[in-house]
Amino acid sequence: MRLVAFARRLARRLRPARDHWSHLVSIMDAASLEHDPGLDAAGKRVLFKRNVTLVELEPHAYCNRTCSFCPNSIIDRLTVKETFDRGVYESILADLASIDYDRVLRLARYSEPMAHEHIYDMVALARRRLPKAEIDIVTNGDYLTAEALTRLRETGLSVLRISVYLRRGIAWSVPAAREEIARVGRRIGIEPVWKESSSTSVGAVFPHRELRIITFSHNFDEVGYDRGQLLPKLVDRAYVRRSPCFLVFSNFTVDFNGKVMPCCNLRSDHTDHAGFVVGDLSDRRASIFDVYAGSELTTWRRSLAGVGDKAPPCATCKQKTLEGAALARLDQRLAPKLHALGIESKV
Repeated sequence: MRLVAFARRLARRLRPARDHWSHLVSIMDAASLEHDPGLDAAGKRVLFKRNVTLVELEPHAYCNRTCSFCPNSIIDRLTVKETFDRGVYESILADLASIDYDRVLRLARYSEPMAHEHIYDMVALARRRLPKAEIDIVTNGDYLTAEALTRLRETGLSVLRISVYLRRGIAWSVPAAREEIARVGRRIGIEPVWKESSSTSVGAVFPHRELRIITFSHNFDEVGYDRGQLLPKLVDRAYVRRSPCFLVFSNFTVDFNGKVMPCCNLRSDHTDHAGFVVGDLSDRRASIFDVYAGSELTTWRRSLAGVGDKAPPCATCKQKTLEGAALARLDQRLAPKLHALGIESKV
């Protein structure tokens, strides 16, 4: 049984990376951009399965850090420790199992997943319900030990992503980032193999026979995102986003409280973003398919489908953008489809 599980994980590891922009072009049609109030449950499941490549859930509210480049620096996540409702979680997994979901299920958001013991049960339950899915966690590594790594492997985790931050008072630099990654390696007993590096980013992998472990450290004070304009020092008022956004098409994002957000940059627990909630799974009346096919999320997709100036909170977002010639080429592929749906690019 373990050999079969390992073979599945290896197959996923060797699977070619998806081209997000080509996927966006392929799903740019009326089903994605025009709300159909008469769409039945089967049609909603088909739409979700075709479009969504990443489901991200926030396992709990707590994070042990208050980084300056994260909204947790202005939102209390140190004393708020609410966990994701077990019944809602099981309902989401049942929905995903009903479409034989085989894409990515991520347990992350603005929490520190490893800070709570229930993360192992969440991963194990997801693996049982979704045998074909790639299950991953994004952690800051502070709670990671050799024992924790073994437990994660035994639960069936596919990928562990470690976003390494420097200790308080240490300015980001390539040598400092490499040393911090090396410290994580010493704690788990694995030497890092260094990958891409730049003046603002360091990457490595920790070789492991049964688990893909990716680690990276970025100078987010320079290359961080403004998170829906919640972080004034990272808002570039001279910039206006013109690129479409594939995140509102291919990602499905649920906060710790069961509220669904259009993308990972928006937060239901901040007053400035409360109006952007597109669904609430905590009342158990709506499925993930109902929310994805619903009028509110469809409106978001339509507003971010074409080339042209975007409105707040997306106006200054630089995440997952194309510029220049690459954007022009994408527009050539998108424009005919959007024109047929009454959406004109503004090149």
